[in-house]
Amino acid sequence: MKKAESSTFFQNDKYFVEITFDETYTIDSVDNKRYDYVLNPSSKRRGDMYKVLHLSVKEVQNADIALIGDYYTYLEDCAILEDNILTVLQNDYISQIDLETFQIIAGYELDVFGTNFSIHRMTDGYLIYGEIEIIKLDNEFNAVWKFSGRDIFVSISGKNAFELTDHSIKLYDFENNYYEIDYDGNEIKFEESVK
Repeated sequence: MKKAESSTFFQNDKYFVEITFDETYTIDSVDNKRYDYVLNPSSKRRGDMYKVLHLSVKEVQNADIALIGDYYTYLEDCAILEDNILTVLQNDYISQIDLETFQIIAGYELDVFGTNFSIHRMTDGYLIYGEIEIIKLDNEFNAVWKFSGRDIFVSISGKNAFELTDHSIKLYDFENNYYEIDYDGNEIKFEESVK
């Protein structure tokens, strides 16, 4: 996967998908950019707070898709492309889109606290990086475990607040406390910040 400041790219041997925000889209407006498909899996309405992802799919049949979702949606690591399935995280909602039919084949609402930043594929499921919780999901998107720290998992010191390594997940919270957990959700190291 390659990332740029205003877009994210996903590619496999069959598809190239570029994801950007469409900041001009308004639900139910006739002035919207023309899309081949408009998907609104969490049934957002015009008065709701929402963001729209523009999915530009390039393959034998190109398509532009508007995916309407939660306002607290982030581009970096927001999706996973496997074969013809694009799995997209929009805060607390995960959509799986079949790129052969351009339809949502499954949707999952997450039971979480706080905002979720990114989704990552594991061999036996998915990992969600959230501001309050790190969540492991199985392949059917059921929660396997959750891990929380003393404060939100964002760093004000410039350190990488979330890092996946071969054997562990490394985290910093807002107070600059350091955590290291294994892929079963067990804490293997904690260092309290010196104040």
